[in-house]
Amino acid sequence: MSLLHKYIINLILNKFMIVNKKVLYLGSNSTDTDLQVKRLAAQYNVTAHGLIESESFIPNDPGFYHTSLTDLNSGAIINLAKYFDAIHLLDQPLDQWSHSKLLLTTYRVMVELEKLGHETFYKNNTNIQKFINFDHLLKNNKSFCIYPWINLVEADGNLNLCARSAKKINTTAGEINWKTNPEYQKIRQAMLKGELLPDYCKVCYNNYENKNIESYREFETREWVAKLDIHSLEDLDKIERPYYYELRLGNKCNLMCRSCVPMHSSLIERESKKFNVIHQSTKSIKYSSIDIIDVNSLTSKTRVYLTGGEPTVMTEVYEFMEKCIKLKKVDFDFTLGINGQKISKKFLNLCSHFTNMSFSVSLDGYGLVNDYWRWGSNFDTIVKNTHLLEDQGHSISINCVPGIYNVTNLHLLFEFLDQEFPNCGLYLQINHISEQSVFNHPNNSLVVKSMEKCKKTRAYYTDGKSVKTCIDSLYDHYSNDPVCDIALLKKFFEMNDRLDQIRNVRLKDYIPELDECRKYIV
Repeated sequence: MSLLHKYIINLILNKFMIVNKKVLYLGSNSTDTDLQVKRLAAQYNVTAHGLIESESFIPNDPGFYHTSLTDLNSGAIINLAKYFDAIHLLDQPLDQWSHSKLLLTTYRVMVELEKLGHETFYKNNTNIQKFINFDHLLKNNKSFCIYPWINLVEADGNLNLCARSAKKINTTAGEINWKTNPEYQKIRQAMLKGELLPDYCKVCYNNYENKNIESYREFETREWVAKLDIHSLEDLDKIERPYYYELRLGNKCNLMCRSCVPMHSSLIERESKKFNVIHQSTKSIKYSSIDIIDVNSLTSKTRVYLTGGEPTVMTEVYEFMEKCIKLKKVDFDFTLGINGQKISKKFLNLCSHFTNMSFSVSLDGYGLVNDYWRWGSNFDTIVKNTHLLEDQGHSISINCVPGIYNVTNLHLLFEFLDQEFPNCGLYLQINHISEQSVFNHPNNSLVVKSMEKCKKTRAYYTDGKSVKTCIDSLYDHYSNDPVCDIALLKKFFEMNDRLDQIRNVRLKDYIPELDECRKYIV
C-alpha cells in the first residue's frame, strides 16, 4: 500500500472517529470561541451544538460543544468531561482572553483532565508553551522562584525576599536599584543555578513541597508568568522594577484569631499583656511604610497587596486609596487581605473607583468552627459582606488555613463554598504554629472521611494555591496511620484552654470532635 493510500485511509478513519464522537472545546469567553468551533464543525461535517453554560448539562448527540471558565468553574468542567470522548483547548492568542489568569486556569484544567485519564489535545498549542516551559523549570529546578525579580516586601526596616522569608535583605526600598542590587543578584543567580536557599525559602521547602503540596514558589511563578507574559528566563532580564508590592502596614485588628500573634493583632497584643499569655512569637516589628509605593508608576500589570492587622480598619489603607483616586491611578491589581467583618459605606465607595480590585477573605471553617478559631468573627456576617463585595463586581477569593481545628470538618466549608461561592477562588495556607499543625490530629479516620468528602466537591478543583495538592497530601498522610505527637497535642490543649479561660468559652461548644481528643493525652 502506497503512502498516499495510507494517508487517505487515515484521514477517512480520523474523520469517521470525530464524526461519531462528542468533543468538548475549551476556549476564551470571546465570540472567537464560538466562531472557531463552528468552523471546525463545518470542516468535519459535524454538528456544532454551541455553548454549555449549565453544570447539569449532559450531551446526548455526537458533535462539537464548547464552554469556558467564565461559564463553568473548574470543578464543573472536570465533572462534565466524563460525558465527552475528547477535550481540546483552542489555540487562541492572549488578546482573545479577557484575562491572562483565565488562560492559565484553562491550561491547568487541561493538565488535570489529562491526569484523570481523559483524551486531551493541548500540548502543541502556541498559547500555552510558556506555561509548559516554566512547569518544566519548576519541576527540575527546586530553587527557582520568580519573587526575587518582581516582589518587593518591606518588614522590620529591611526588605525580605517574600512575606514568608525569615532572613532579611540588608537594604531598604529607598536605597535599592532593583535591577543591579548585589544581594538580589546573588539570590537570583543562585536560583538560576538550582542552589537551594533554606535561609530564605524553608517555608516553601518544608511546609509545602516536602509534603507534596503546591508551594508559593510554584503557584506564584505560574501566576506571574501569565500576568507579565514571560516566555523565557531571558525575559526576566528585562524587568527593571518591582511589579508586586506586599506590605504589612500594622497590627490594628478587630479579631483575635487563635493562630495569630501580637505583632499581627492589636487585640491579641492587648490580651497578651493583660493576662501574660505567651505566644509562639512575641516580638515587635517595624511595619511597612505605604510610602515605598510610587503611585505614579503603578500600571495594570502591577499588584499591590495590603494586609495587617485588618486593612478595613486601618487609616493608612483609606489614605492610600484616596491618594490613588486623586492621582487617577485606579487600574492596577489592588488586593486586600481581609476578615470580612466590617465593610463600611465609605470603604465600599472608595473601592468602587478601582477597576481591578480583589479581596482575599479569610474563612477558616464552616459556621461555629470559623467563629471559634477566628475569635470575634461571625460567619454569617462574613458571608453577607463577601456577597456585598462580589455584587459590586470585585474579584473574591477565600483564604483558608487548614489546622487542627478544621481538619476533621473541612469538607463542610468546601461543600458550603460549592453552593454559596461557586465562582470564587480558594487558597489554602498551611498553619505555621506547630501545636496547631494540620498533620497532628489524633483521630486519623475522622480526617480521612473529611478529605474523602472534600475530594467530591467542585472546590477541590478550584485553581487556587495548594487546594487539591493539600487535600491529597492530608488524605495520604492520615490514610497511612501516622502516630500523633502526644506531647505536641498536650501543648495545644494547654494553650487553647488558657485562651478559653480568658475568653470565657468552651471548645466543646464549638468543635466537640476536637474536644473529645483530650482522651488521647490522659
